[in-house]
Amino acid sequence: MFGSTIIDVAVGLIFFYFLFSMITSHINEFIASTMQWRAKDLENQIRRMLGDPDLANKVLNHPMITSITSRSGKPSYIPPNTFALALFDAFVPAGQTATALEHVRAGIANQFPSSQGAAAVLKILDTANGDMQKARLGAEEWFNASMDRLSGAYKRRMQWLTLAVSFVITMLLGADSLAIANALYQEPALRAAVTGAAQAAPASASVQATQNQPGSVSSLQQSYDLLSKSSLPIGWGTLPTDAVGWFKKVLGLLITTLAISLGAPFWFDLLKNLANLRSSGPSPASLPAAAPVPASVSVEPTVPVVPTPAAVASAASAPPAPAAPPAQVNYPGGI
Repeated sequence: MFGSTIIDVAVGLIFFYFLFSMITSHINEFIASTMQWRAKDLENQIRRMLGDPDLANKVLNHPMITSITSRSGKPSYIPPNTFALALFDAFVPAGQTATALEHVRAGIANQFPSSQGAAAVLKILDTANGDMQKARLGAEEWFNASMDRLSGAYKRRMQWLTLAVSFVITMLLGADSLAIANALYQEPALRAAVTGAAQAAPASASVQATQNQPGSVSSLQQSYDLLSKSSLPIGWGTLPTDAVGWFKKVLGLLITTLAISLGAPFWFDLLKNLANLRSSGPSPASLPAAAPVPASVSVEPTVPVVPTPAAVASAASAPPAPAAPPAQVNYPGGI
């Protein structure tokens, strides 16, 4: 009983963190899309790669790249092969094609003799040994390595944003983890309602969180509705009256902030595992099967023996035999 209560409290807390993480991820995605961080970071990274404003402009304004731009007019993602084609086309003079490496070398020498990006392309061409396919693969690897560094920087920025948004949401709503855990432990009805809501969470919102898809207004409203219906003790209605109470309040708020910053996919996986553990029970013990009687053993009927008068008289005159000890009875379990 005690173990089941602890599991239910854990499921309720994880469900609470999951819903708050969903709301935080939607807000983060809204901020990132509004500020156009992906498109701006991609453009800045390409400009740093090439090291020449004119060369960067020719690559970014290539028809193959401008055709995949977003609503803001700047692409937020460029395929590696598209970048390689646009890069080689930027060096080729008008009226010529980039199918021959000598045209690319001539364009570098005539247009960008001292460009940092052009020097890197020359090294790629030297490694290719005249093979255009190898040269394009080299340019794609160069682009992918630069995008890996960009992805790491973007993830660090989003982690700081997630931590900041988690702190703001926690403080606005007064989400105290210690108070919520205590309420779940003390109130069986609240615990049952929250664990039931955790197991009946919509699958669409959960899948969206695990795949890191951009949030929408409907999914944000859905997460808020689930949080409102959970009846968790959230808010600033009751304030502490002493220093110990304020210490617990601040500690509970910090725990909530750090927990929410871990992200919805983390809490979704943990919620799914604990929900499965809660719904599963011990398998019934199988009873031992009765041992079969060997076919070679035959049971024959017992024939009653009728004593003769002489045997009866001899038994009456014989002294009485001592009583036999009671047979030992063995019970299952060694009792």
